[in-house]
Amino acid sequence: METLAKPRRSEIESFVADWLSDERIPGAAISVVDPKGTLYAEGFGARNLERNVPATPDTLFGIGSCTKSFTAMAIMQLVEAGELSVEDPISEYIPHLDDVPGEPITIHALLTHTSGMPSDGAEVPLSTRSLGIGHVEVPLSSKDDFRRHVQASADRRVTDRETYFYYNSGYTMLGEIIEEVTGQSYAEYVSDRILAPLGMDRSTFDREEFEGEEDRMTPYIKPEGNSTEAGFPFDSLIHAPGGLISSVREMGEYVRMYLNGGTLDGASVLSKSGVDEMRTGVTESDVYIDDRTVEYGYGLTTEPFLDDTLVGHGGSIVVSKFWFGYLEDAKIGVAIGCTTSPETLLDDVGAAVLALLRDADPTNAVPHYRLTDALDSVCGSYETYRDIGSAIVERDGGTLEFTQNTEFGEQALSLTPVTLEDDLLLCSTVLGSGRRYTVRFELDGDDVTCFFAGSRFVKE
Repeated sequence: METLAKPRRSEIESFVADWLSDERIPGAAISVVDPKGTLYAEGFGARNLERNVPATPDTLFGIGSCTKSFTAMAIMQLVEAGELSVEDPISEYIPHLDDVPGEPITIHALLTHTSGMPSDGAEVPLSTRSLGIGHVEVPLSSKDDFRRHVQASADRRVTDRETYFYYNSGYTMLGEIIEEVTGQSYAEYVSDRILAPLGMDRSTFDREEFEGEEDRMTPYIKPEGNSTEAGFPFDSLIHAPGGLISSVREMGEYVRMYLNGGTLDGASVLSKSGVDEMRTGVTESDVYIDDRTVEYGYGLTTEPFLDDTLVGHGGSIVVSKFWFGYLEDAKIGVAIGCTTSPETLLDDVGAAVLALLRDADPTNAVPHYRLTDALDSVCGSYETYRDIGSAIVERDGGTLEFTQNTEFGEQALSLTPVTLEDDLLLCSTVLGSGRRYTVRFELDGDDVTCFFAGSRFVKE
């Protein structure tokens, strides 16, 4: 089996180690696969800080919303078996949205987050109760509680336009439809029909199985910047939208299945046409600053990347983040997981690793790193002609704070990036008067010039 060349391994390891150090992540793991097998698998940092036990490719992480692809695959299996159709109204199976305004909501609409139902927030208390934070008293302790919660939100549906609302409760309902059709619990069905055929023997939804494993992540949160051990969310109501636990090694096998058109080492879990239907974008879910669009299909996102098509999904459960993705033409995929919730989305970290695998610079290829690099470049102190005026630019996440000092006093503005090119960053701001202004940063190596409201500022 082919493995990664040493220079490529070194690039990836340096990148991932820097990411952990910069964002103070206790532990992470990554695997790289092609259709034939695993090319690289490694752990970084600690799966438990107190005991300083290393993370490994077999460390179990919560994969969060990556689980949605398993739910969508289970639905597609039932479609191929003739047990249901994606065009079926969900009211044929469950009563949760029988009285919703507008046309009946279909299985297809739940799969693609196009039902018009905005988030009802159910996943928040379900995910944070084990942490003792957030709005934990919402009644969501049974399936009947969940049904009532959804039914009470039905009148919030948007029907006057096409919408994309990321709707976790929609995937909980899909899980209940799977249970209604199969007579099995959602976890049992996925374990029997997807995990077992793919050899994902340690992947689980079960608390006892997770806690019985030695090689598992320790949940951490950062309430004051320091990694603090916390609980782990286990609840059947979040199984279908985000409850699976797995390792990067086993998720690498899951990615290999997609690279092989629904089949892995002779075991078929879905037809190639079924996989194609899952990854076909239905609705625009995100737009990058370079105007590239991300589309959502059935539990998978699709976007153009490096003259290829990147398919995958990310997930977060506060104490853990995960992402898997693959390039369709290059036939290479990545699975990556970490403890806690770092600032950088694992979608961006995973895309950066794919960029390195394709001999591309992540700073140029991945919008997050391009924007971060540009924002860092323009931060600093500025002066106008003969120091008559000055300004300070500071970064605030994905935006900038622009503080201008003049003879009339200080003016602080929040700048939102709208355009990013090789040597140009355009930001938008709105003054208290209601006037909108464009703030223009021109980058020439280490030299940065800022234009705002008729003034030219030069970075010192």
